[in-house]
This record gives sequence, structure tokens and C-alpha cells, in this order.
Amino acid sequence: MTNPDSQATLHPLLPQFVDRDAEQAFQEANLRETRNGLALLASAAFIVSCGTLLAAWFHLPHEQPGFLPGQLLRGLLLLAAAAAFVVVLKASKPATLHTAASTLLALGCMTLMLRMTIPPPEGADPLVALLHVTRDGTTILLVVAIAVLTLLAGHFLIHATIFALTLVGTIVIAHTWPDGAPNAAGFSYAFGSGFMFVLALGNGIQRMRRNIYVSRLELQRANAQLHELAIRDHLTRSLNRRHFYDVAEAELQRAQRYHAPMSLLLLDLDDFKGINDRHGHACGDAALCQLVDLIQGRLRNSDILARIGGEEFVVLLPETEPESARQLAERLRQAIADQPFEHGEIRVTLTASWGVATAHTEDRDIDSLLDRADRALYAAKDSGRNRVCVATSEVATATAPIAPGSAG
Repeated sequence: MTNPDSQATLHPLLPQFVDRDAEQAFQEANLRETRNGLALLASAAFIVSCGTLLAAWFHLPHEQPGFLPGQLLRGLLLLAAAAAFVVVLKASKPATLHTAASTLLALGCMTLMLRMTIPPPEGADPLVALLHVTRDGTTILLVVAIAVLTLLAGHFLIHATIFALTLVGTIVIAHTWPDGAPNAAGFSYAFGSGFMFVLALGNGIQRMRRNIYVSRLELQRANAQLHELAIRDHLTRSLNRRHFYDVAEAELQRAQRYHAPMSLLLLDLDDFKGINDRHGHACGDAALCQLVDLIQGRLRNSDILARIGGEEFVVLLPETEPESARQLAERLRQAIADQPFEHGEIRVTLTASWGVATAHTEDRDIDSLLDRADRALYAAKDSGRNRVCVATSEVATATAPIAPGSAG
């Protein structure tokens, strides 16, 4: 979701984003949290199912007509809880987790409705009455529904529909099934009130979670923009001098650690002040931006371009031998000389002088490499400009011009 302001709009009725991609991104961002919540819910269902299965076996009379169907139902719920736990642990997509959550809620609802049709035996002790899941089962169901509707970032409408169908089914059973529930009117009122409370609570919490998600995205976007402002040159959008030093120092250490070659190109535009004086600074700024685009389009992804002065740029070339660096500098020099730079109706031609240097094992910081490239650059300037010179030793003496051109 690239633009939270335009896409992350909440539905007026449902606690979900109107844009499907935004909702999908939210679901994926909460995938781990949803998985953990469902795993906990499935574990609780497994433990409760084991407890009811064992308690019913030891406490309920086996000759009761509903004993075997009840035990079968408890066994099926035990297996379903175990299967849900396995599915949740292996799920990698939000849709799988949503299906598991809906299944758990539906099974809980079915259990409540079916158990209401089989009342506990007369005179049963309190433990049997509790595990038999009648009135007390409504409380358990409300707790499970709260967990699903509020804590899990699933499909709220699907879960609410399952819960609503359960409400209708349990009230019908309470009023029509023989011995379905004592005091059916009170039961219906309590369950209906709890249902409305859970829906309202779930709606509010899910909306709040999505609002927090959008705020977090906006904060991340703002931090990313601040980071870009901190590392980029405000005009050309290439790296600025300070960040270049940080990156270059790290690359130099890596090159020395792995004994890898690393070269550096230093370029300075020839007579750029004259262009600003003749055509204005707006024209000069436009030319600098076009120059950066030209150079960047001819570099590898691993190469680093930075503006370290007014019209002075540096290109760091990891994994690059001296001859390859010289050839690249020559290609860039020629491309700049052949490319007219435009600003409105104004067309200007730029040339650049280049200094090339390669890292030595004795280099302790990037300044020594920059110093050799700077000496080679000034040798290119002294030799007539618009040419490439290479630093050939530690004292950074420059070679003769590689490809002389017209003076800038």
C-alpha cells in the first residue's frame, strides 16, 4: 500500500478497508499475530475438549441415551481442534488463517446448539453441569467470539454472520426444543445482549487496529522521507557528501577484508561558472540534474554516485580494476561531451575532467583514495580539461591524458 491517504479508507459500516489491496496488506502485516492468536485459541479448544471428554466418561452415566452421541461429538471437536492447530502452524496465507478462525467459531457455535438439545442428567454435580455446556456454554461462546472478532485480523463480516446464525439457532432451540434451556426468555435476553456487546466491541477494536496500522504506515513513510532528505543532495537527488563518506568507508573496509579491487572516479565540470553567469543558475541546476541522470543510467546497481561539491561528483566502483575504471570514465566523459543539456530553449554543452584512483592495501580511510583521485583530476585540468587522468602511484601522480578533447 503505497499511499495510505488515498487507499486506506475504512468502510462506513464494516471494520475493513474499502480498497482490497489495502485490506490484504493489513492482513499480511498481521499474519504472525493472527497465527499466534489462533494457535492459542486452538490449544485452548483442544484442552477443553480433552477435559470434557474425560469428565463425561467418568461422571456421566453411560446408559444415558445421549451419552454416546455426546462423546462422539466431543471426540470430533477434539480432532477438529488438533487439526486446526496443525493448519494454523503451517499456514502462510491470511485466507488459510481466516478459514481456520471461522471453522473454530462455527464448531463452537454448533457445539453449543447441539448440547442444548441434550440436557444434563437430573442431580448431576456442578462439574458435570458445567462441562455439559448449557447456559455456561453461552459464556464460553461469548469469550471465544470476543477473541475472534476483536483480536484476530480476519473477515469480520464472516465471523459476525456465523455468530448471528448461532444467536438465532440457540434462541430457537431455547424456546422450542423440549428442555432446551430453562427460563428461555432470560436466556434469550442475556445471549442477545451479549451478542450486541461483542459486535460493538469487535467493530470498534478492529477499526482502531486499522487506524493504528494506517498511522504506522504514515510514520514509516515520513521517516523514509526524512532519511532520503538526510542522505540525498537536495538538487540532483544523488547521494550527498556526508552519506557518501559513510558508504565509501564501509566499501573500503569490505574491499580490504576480502582483497577485492575498488576504484573511484572524481569529476569536475569545466567552466561551469561561465554557464551560470551566461544563462542563470536555473539553467545550471537543470544541467546538473540531467548530468546525474546521464551518469546514473550508465552505472551498475552496485556503483555509487554522489555530489560532493557545487559541480564536483564522485563515483565509487566496487569490484572494479583500474583499467575497467579508466574505460568507464572515458565513456562517461565522451557521453557528457556529446550530450546537449537543455533548459527551456537554452541548449548548453558541458565537458568534464576526470581523475581515476584505485584503492591500495595501505589505505586506512577513503580520504587517501579521494586525495589521489583529486590529484589526477587537477592533472587533467592542467593538461587541457575534458580528459581522463589516472593516479598511478601512492603519491597520486597522473598519467598523460587518455583522450584529449577541446578545452572547456
